[in-house]
Amino acid sequence: MGIQFSGTLKVTANMSNFAHAVAGLAILACLPALGCGQSPSSTLPRGSMAEPAVCKGNQVIATDVNEDGRVDIEHVGRNGRRYCTKADMNFDGKVDMERFYEGDGGQVAQERHDFDFDGRLDQLSFFEGGQLVRKELDTNFDNTIDTWLWCGSGWVIRAERDRGRDGKVDVWELYANGLITEAQYDDDNDGRVEKWDSFRAGKLVLTQHDDNRDGEPDRSQDMPLQSMGPADDALRCERGQL
Repeated sequence: MGIQFSGTLKVTANMSNFAHAVAGLAILACLPALGCGQSPSSTLPRGSMAEPAVCKGNQVIATDVNEDGRVDIEHVGRNGRRYCTKADMNFDGKVDMERFYEGDGGQVAQERHDFDFDGRLDQLSFFEGGQLVRKELDTNFDNTIDTWLWCGSGWVIRAERDRGRDGKVDVWELYANGLITEAQYDDDNDGRVEKWDSFRAGKLVLTQHDDNRDGEPDRSQDMPLQSMGPADDALRCERGQL
């Protein structure tokens, strides 16, 4: 894997630039079509809401990238293998990226990012077999995960959102090649869907409403072609990005 742990601490410096140093670090199942009635049962993973792993070990390879006397990158080992990596991306003395590895010390298992450098988590990324499969996001930087994305072949294939920031999912979305195809909304937070949107080529074409709260749509509204506007860009599942 290119990193060997032969002692408890090794510090290196004089890297040509930060990009070169960080280069050494680089290495969401879809629901059926959304139906009517009661809100889809969420398979919300605990993720960031569970007790997080701690990036600690008895062996450390540390690098001072900008030679300011402070460590910027640490590869942490346990029992002779790389367990995790910590990095200070903006040289402010605080860790803003952590990466955990599988048992082989090479394939990535999880990443955590603090994008606004406030010391709080903004994104978790989960990997299986080295492939990104799920992301959990704090989209408004209020220290609460509110968006969950499932990934397949590099694209978002499914999403769940908590718009009310109350710990309950109230939006369910399906995607094809990163373009949204269907969405359900629990607007009054009663556990039942009241609104359904259908999309074609990423554009909204039909909205249905359940006005009498019987779990079935009883009012439909087609979207005129002239009001559809451009489609949103396809959503990719990329590492280290919101």
